[in-house]
Amino acid sequence: MSSQSDSLHGSTLPSERTFGFVFTGIFLIITGYLWYHDSKPLAIQIFLVLAVAFFAFALLMPIVLRPFNKAWYKLGLLMGRVVSPIVLGVLFFILISPIAIVMRLAGRDALRLRKQNVQSHWIDRAPPGPPSESFKEQF
Repeated sequence: MSSQSDSLHGSTLPSERTFGFVFTGIFLIITGYLWYHDSKPLAIQIFLVLAVAFFAFALLMPIVLRPFNKAWYKLGLLMGRVVSPIVLGVLFFILISPIAIVMRLAGRDALRLRKQNVQSHWIDRAPPGPPSESFKEQF
C-alpha cells in the first residue's frame, strides 16, 4: 500500500520520499544559517545529521518517514483550521467593515437596498444588452 493511497480529510498525502527530500532541504538551510552566523557547533552538527538521516531514509527506506509525514500533514490541517478563520476575521474587520461604514456614511447604496416607491427594480441598460436569443445553446 503506497502513501499516495492514504488520505486524510479527502486529500492525499505527499509521498514519503518527497517529504524526506523537503525536510532534508529544510535542515540543510538551517545548518547553513547556523554555520553562517557562527552558532554553536553542536547545533550545526545536529541539523546536519538530521539532514543526512532524512536524505538517507528518503532514498533507501522512505516507509520509515510515514509517521512523520502523517503527523506533519495533520499539524498543517490543524493550523489551517485555526489560522484561516483568524486571518479572514481580521481582513473583514480591518478592510471590509471600514469601507462599508464609509460608504454608508457617504450615503452610497451600491446594491440599491433602500426602499423605493417604484413599480419595478429592473434597471434599464443604455445601450441595451445582447438579445435573449444569443444565450440559447451557449455550449
